[in-house]
Amino acid sequence: MSKPIFIVRFPYTEENRDKYLETYKQLGEQLSDYHVLCPMDNSVNRVEFECYNAINATDKEIEEIKQMVLETIKAPLSN
Repeated sequence: MSKPIFIVRFPYTEENRDKYLETYKQLGEQLSDYHVLCPMDNSVNRVEFECYNAINATDKEIEEIKQMVLETIKAPLSN
């Protein structure tokens, strides 16, 4: 059985970078039953959570998730 994907979005600021890195490491260790992704995202003002399970997802939903990730990656970082 494949693992669900757990996404934790952190607001991007230079000040919270160290806390982000530590949290990302801890979540990866603590949530071994999930694929954990923790993007720093300048489009959010607070920490946000999402969870996806590929087994129950349709091809359309998976494509939407791919596009969402690609858009997040392309988003410029605020300084």
